Amino acid sequence: MDLYHIALYFHIIALLVASGATAVMKLAAGRLARARTVSDALDWHKLQTSTSKLFPMMLALFVITGSYMVSRSAVGVWSSGFVTAGMFGVVFLLASGTYLGLKGKAFGAVLQGIAAKDPNAPMPRMAPPALIVALPIVNTFVALSVAFDMVAKPTSVATALTVVVIGVVVGAIIGIRQHAAIPKPAPVA
Repeated sequence: MDLYHIALYFHIIALLVASGATAVMKLAAGRLARARTVSDALDWHKLQTSTSKLFPMMLALFVITGSYMVSRSAVGVWSSGFVTAGMFGVVFLLASGTYLGLKGKAFGAVLQGIAAKDPNAPMPRMAPPALIVALPIVNTFVALSVAFDMVAKPTSVATALTVVVIGVVVGAIIGIRQHAAIPKPAPVA
């Protein structure tokens, strides 16, 4: 047993925890969308909020363990495509998660305001903006693309980033289609 393999173990643990948190977030989002009362919606939103706190910690663990493993590798690895793609993925996911967190906080405040008046009020029909629907899906595909780059280890920065861009595009297409399938609330007369 050596430190490299211990770092690899924690790198994989970070992947597993992030995957589990993603599953919880997607379950909570689906349940929130189907909530009948504001109180129920608030419960699912709180689950999302508490689960979302895992993502920055896992991104930090990815960077720390990945940096250690790269530092133990051959000279010149820091400029390899897969390392660049990994760092791009971390920055993208952190920025995207921050944006979603800010929007989620605002949505939580709206739910809190409604719940303060009547927690058993029916959940108003709301349609989230396309970006809010698409970003979690894009994030999943970015993570999968980076994981592919980490396994394939392309040395070319262009190749590695192309893989990530393909992930962004595929995630965006799926996200936009999912947004289009969401029933829109009737306009208020």
